[in-house]
Amino acid sequence: MRQWTATHLAKLARKISIAAGKKGTDLPGQIARKVDQNILRKLASQVDDIVFISGTNGKTTTSNLIGHTLKANNIEIIHNNEGANMAAGITSAFIMKNVKDIKVAVIEIDEGSIPKVLKEVTPSMMVFTNFFRDQMDRFGEIDIMVNNIAKSISNKGIKLILNADDPFVSRLKIASDTIVYYGMKAHAHEFEQSTMNESKYCPNCGRLLTYDYTHYNQLGHYHCECGFKRETPKYEVSQFEVQPFIDMDVNDAHFEMKIAGDFNAFNALAAYSVLKELGLNNDAIRKGFKTYTSNNGRMQYFKRGQKEAMINLAKNPAGMNVSLSVGDQLKEKKVYVISLNDNAADGRDTSWIYDADFEKLRNQNIEKIIVTGTRAEELQLRLKLAEVDVPIILEKDIYKATALTMNYAGFTVAIPNYTSLSPMLEQLNRSFAGGRQICTN
Repeated sequence: MRQWTATHLAKLARKISIAAGKKGTDLPGQIARKVDQNILRKLASQVDDIVFISGTNGKTTTSNLIGHTLKANNIEIIHNNEGANMAAGITSAFIMKNVKDIKVAVIEIDEGSIPKVLKEVTPSMMVFTNFFRDQMDRFGEIDIMVNNIAKSISNKGIKLILNADDPFVSRLKIASDTIVYYGMKAHAHEFEQSTMNESKYCPNCGRLLTYDYTHYNQLGHYHCECGFKRETPKYEVSQFEVQPFIDMDVNDAHFEMKIAGDFNAFNALAAYSVLKELGLNNDAIRKGFKTYTSNNGRMQYFKRGQKEAMINLAKNPAGMNVSLSVGDQLKEKKVYVISLNDNAADGRDTSWIYDADFEKLRNQNIEKIIVTGTRAEELQLRLKLAEVDVPIILEKDIYKATALTMNYAGFTVAIPNYTSLSPMLEQLNRSFAGGRQICTN
């Protein structure tokens, strides 16, 4: 009776929230968990395969690629594709579907929520994308976060799908007896190098890792004299190109996609690995990969007349460097709008912007840079310290700042952090309404 009450109250709350013009992705779960604290445990126990997707960057794209491909093959799933990836949002995803009729759940999960959620749900499979410094006031240093995750998932019989090229992710092999690795061959693609370096020390003995090849940051082919090393991947990209979308070869199969950004090749590979482990063949995976686009602010492209725009979420140094690099690849004149909020979901500590390579902007052809968000002044200071000699406008209202970019002929490059994404994307949709919209990831 309690489960029935919790479920129906949650669904009613969702309807009311949508009627009020809000998404309400977390609200149903919040209400249900107050009525029945075991609601998630009960609902999840009725699903055969539960796949968790986590990591610092790329988990949303990876999750949505998996979900889209399963749906493209007429496999109904439970999926938190709206990005609500903490306990309440995950609970909402299970509530909004009739779990008795569904065998697979694809769940994006926030790294910091893993210890809590794993007390209620044991997934059959977990895939990890990468680990970078992110929201250090929530997660702490990467070593601390990885240790906490390893403790939470150990001895639960979970099949782990790990990025062999990230030593932080590979470290999780201690937590399971069933490991599947994915990775890229050396020189599969020449990534742009960054001045930002994460720790490159061995997690076993603390010695400096020896890198035979580096993709970018700490991702690459590595080994240590103590025996810790990059493991041989079961699924491996031999080469890929971005022209402007990703074409890649995985094992003996070729895939043409509709997503841009070379970093997304790792996300596509992670999704491919999960789908293969779920039993899909290459033709079934192609059906999903060739039709996947996104409208969630990850490398999303807009065009109306001569005006173009691109928006990409950046919530940590690695993500910011990716967005700045994409802007650098655009040779036409640009106008940037960059937002920095410090709300609870963003992490209160915004010092990470000093680890990002804003110096990349020095040599770009830029009309204006508009800084916005609750910490707009700090962004303005960071750009000044980077000696970016471009006119800077400070407009703290994210909607107004984004709308301002339409006054300039240049290509709008919009870079929001986590809670900035929704208002910035909403305003871009308004500004480009009536024009052609193309989503490239």
